This record gives sequence, structure tokens and C-alpha cells, in this order.
Amino acid sequence: MGAAIVRKREASRRRSRIVRIAAIASALCLALYFAGFAVFLSEVSFYRKDVPDSRADGIVVLTGGVARVDEAVKLLNEKKGERLLISGVHPSASRAVLAKTFAVDEDRFNCCVDVDHEALDTVGNAVETADWVAEHGYHSLLVVTNDYHMPRSLLELHSVLSDVELIPHAVVASQHQNGTAAEQASRYRVLLGEYVKYSAARLRTLVTPISGPGDDVHRAALTASE
Repeated sequence: MGAAIVRKREASRRRSRIVRIAAIASALCLALYFAGFAVFLSEVSFYRKDVPDSRADGIVVLTGGVARVDEAVKLLNEKKGERLLISGVHPSASRAVLAKTFAVDEDRFNCCVDVDHEALDTVGNAVETADWVAEHGYHSLLVVTNDYHMPRSLLELHSVLSDVELIPHAVVASQHQNGTAAEQASRYRVLLGEYVKYSAARLRTLVTPISGPGDDVHRAALTASE
């Protein structure tokens, strides 16, 4: 009887130690994850403040956020790139509708704007952009998207365009640095949600690195992942 009690006590102590170790490990992982979030916020802040006045071979804009296409069209009109790719356009949006919506000169639109209807997400944006860059033989690219979306966009694009210079041109989602508490809370929810997606994308690109345009096997894996 005494031996059984001792064994039960030892088993209880082992379980307690395992629980404590698991709790400590979980706390450390959580701390590291939120430390990463702080780094992510710093990176987003950098893109907000440091918008380069640069020229590249081409311009790509990833649709889905406020004022992205307007800014990309402005860059094209300023001759910051030879051509513009609008990636991730809804299939129902025709070229004529796009030209009218974003007030692009018809001749300029016809000569220098390409529209991608295939991409459904950031992974798709990267794959379609890689094809477009390879088709035109570009070596540098202005990337236009919202500030909070820029880290993930560059990550996905770098994974398929390792030999192409990517120049971030962020569109600031909100100019109000000191908004109401509700506005600030809403912004941080967006940022945290984007950080979760960025972390998942970072893990995926480490596990399934790709070699660039033309690698159909890797593209299939990428498209299936989001």
C-alpha cells in the first residue's frame, strides 16, 4: 500500500513538472510572438514614413486596399515605370471600367497597363507578377500596396522574384496617427490580423521555398496554401 502511495505521489510530481514546463514554454513562445509583432509594427511604420522617390522597370499594384490603384496610376503617369500591372482585379471589372474608375488616359491605359484577373490573394499576386516580370524581362519593380500589407507582399514577391529588385511604395491606410480609441483599436486589429497572416506566410516560405517563375510544382503548392 505504501509503495502504491509513493508511486502516485511521484507520478503527481512528474505531471506537475510537465505542466509547469509547458506553461513556461507557452509563455516564452507567446512573448516571442508578440516581440515579433513589435518588430512587424516597426517595419510597417518604416514603410509609412519612408516612401522612396524611385524609378523602376515596372510597377505592380496589389488590389484590395484603399487608394492603391490611384497611387499606382499616379506613379505610371509620372513615368516611374514603363508599365503597370494591376493584380487581383475582380473578373467582372473590364478594362474600360477600370480606365474610367481611375481616370487613366485611354491611350496610356491601352499602351502601358496590364490587368490580372487570376490572382485571388497575395500568393496569387506574387505568382502572376512573376510571370509578368519574366514576360517583360524586368529587373526592378515598384511594389504598391498598403503599409500594413507591404511586409507580406514583399515576402511573397521575394520568394518568386529573388533576382528582381523590389522597391516598396506604401500607401498609408490612415493618416490619423492620434485618432479616437475606437479607431486605434480597429487599426490594431487589422495589424494583428495581418501579422498572423505574415507569420504563417513566413513559415510556409521557409518550409516550401520556390525557385522562381516557371516552377509549376511549387506554384501549385503556393496556390493551395491560401
